[in-house]
Amino acid sequence: MYEGKIIRFYRRKVKMTQDELGRGICSVTHISKIERGITEYSPEITKLLSQRLQIDMEKELSCLLNLKTKLDYWHELMISQNRKAATDVHIELKANKLLELSEHAAYYTLLVANYYLTQGSIEKAKKRIDNIESSVDLLSAYEANLFKHVLALYYISVDEHTKSIDIFNTIDYKFYPNPSIYYDLAVAYQNVHSPVLAYHYAEKALNHFKKTNQFLRIIDTENLMLIQVESDKYRNFDDTIEQYENLLKLCDLCNSIEKKAMVLHNFAYEHFRRQNYETAGELYKESMALKDKDTPLYLLSLEGYTRSALIGEFLSQDALIALIDEGSAIADSCDQTLYKLIFNLHRYSAFQQEDDYHEYLFDSVLPYLKLHGYTLTAQTYDRDLFNYYTGKGNPDLALEVAERLINAECSKSLETADVL
Repeated sequence: MYEGKIIRFYRRKVKMTQDELGRGICSVTHISKIERGITEYSPEITKLLSQRLQIDMEKELSCLLNLKTKLDYWHELMISQNRKAATDVHIELKANKLLELSEHAAYYTLLVANYYLTQGSIEKAKKRIDNIESSVDLLSAYEANLFKHVLALYYISVDEHTKSIDIFNTIDYKFYPNPSIYYDLAVAYQNVHSPVLAYHYAEKALNHFKKTNQFLRIIDTENLMLIQVESDKYRNFDDTIEQYENLLKLCDLCNSIEKKAMVLHNFAYEHFRRQNYETAGELYKESMALKDKDTPLYLLSLEGYTRSALIGEFLSQDALIALIDEGSAIADSCDQTLYKLIFNLHRYSAFQQEDDYHEYLFDSVLPYLKLHGYTLTAQTYDRDLFNYYTGKGNPDLALEVAERLINAECSKSLETADVL
């Protein structure tokens, strides 16, 4: 089935004509028919043509016939978050020039898109998605549902979570039995502030990851579930501490620095929410120590540490300014507009410039937050503005902010009613 395609591929690769390849072996017409797969030919001819092309036909055929198994293996590596092994397979497959000859070429392109999403290379992933989108009707049932999964993950990566949920809900599990979708759905529901559904799907994902001993995914999922239950303000914080400590032990057992940094950051936030600012600061610092500097992930914990120090007042003004300078520089180098704005706010706070702080908040920060969908953060700052305008005796602006808060609460109530 593949011999003719392989012969044509390597003939073209060495820039040999059909006449040159067939000279002394068979006619140009016969070569043409072999390459198009429309004639039978003897093993002797295949052997002679392979020798002239200096290829091992059996090896090339074996590579193509085992391709589906290799692609499935690569997909499993990505699901289990075995990043190093997944990268090794990606390099191996990228070097396989015969991929385009197989019936699995579309499957490969979809997995490349998925791989780039796991690497945070959004534009590269989108390019592959666009290539496939024009020929979705030609995909197998499995590939068509994999395409939906990859597309939904793309929308999560660009913060269009409602779109991702809509796509997830069209996936047919009969043709695409991939339980890791439950975790992805949980993430999407968390980001649209639906903790009940987020917990529900995370629990389904956790059952699968435990059955298959995917410990890195267990850490992610339990961490996600813990975030959902922490929305219950009556929950005993001692239980929370115990669960986070158990997760950190699991991170150590898995030797996963990346996961430990994530868990430490979330643990810090839970202390911050309870106004344990010094403890939060220490945990943020531990998280920062495990991350590569000058990256958005490092910046995330640096901002948490800076905020904790500002409110908790456990650092000197000089130390605070040094943190803010560091954060601003990293935000510039990483082109993180949100953090540029937030660290500018922190600077006004550090110098106790209350009027400048709120003017900058009103003119620059809130418009950006609302434009880019940072709804909860915007509501927090709106409450700050309401208190400020009320204290300044500016009832008109205070009323404007109050109306926004009321509308946001009404919208949230309606969303909750729909979910329940």
